[in-house]
Amino acid sequence: MKTYLFNPFKFIAGYKALIVGIFAMLITSTVCMFEKMHLDGVIDVHGPKETATYIYYIEPLVDWLCFVIPLYIFGRILSVSSIRFIDVAGTGVLARYPILFIVLINMFFPRQLNDPKKLIDIIQTEPLLVIRIIVLEFLIIPFIVWTVALMYNAYSISANLKGPKATWSFVAAIIFAEVVSKVIIWAIV
Repeated sequence: MKTYLFNPFKFIAGYKALIVGIFAMLITSTVCMFEKMHLDGVIDVHGPKETATYIYYIEPLVDWLCFVIPLYIFGRILSVSSIRFIDVAGTGVLARYPILFIVLINMFFPRQLNDPKKLIDIIQTEPLLVIRIIVLEFLIIPFIVWTVALMYNAYSISANLKGPKATWSFVAAIIFAEVVSKVIIWAIV
């Protein structure tokens, strides 16, 4: 069971992983659209903010590509194996499916979180809201950890890398992807 949760890439990769991952990305984007949430970074979920419908579908695509391209480049440079872009891309998009659960949990956050003044007013009238926010945050953390673990395992298997090479190139790629995806999304929106 642990293998299926944290390393399904031993069983699915390439085109199959790409198709399943893109399907999960489309479902996540659709939920984001209805809930006005944004995937404006590699592992970021923010909301609510209304924008054009296509933005909800562009954001995860930009996030995924900004992450997968540096991983592929690092894999080509650091791995002694011959790696395929389809494997890195497929496992990379499939690794992002727990973000759907993060989005679903975010549906229960108060909509006023983006406006500090409104949030303070609501907390003053509803003190239990603070507890609700804290509980929801703690529910999200395991899904973030799960997503990052899947992303690392996807990269490690598809690039056939282990140890410090895999770890440091993964960390560099995720930092690079986070910054670049934010800049690109900011430019689009």
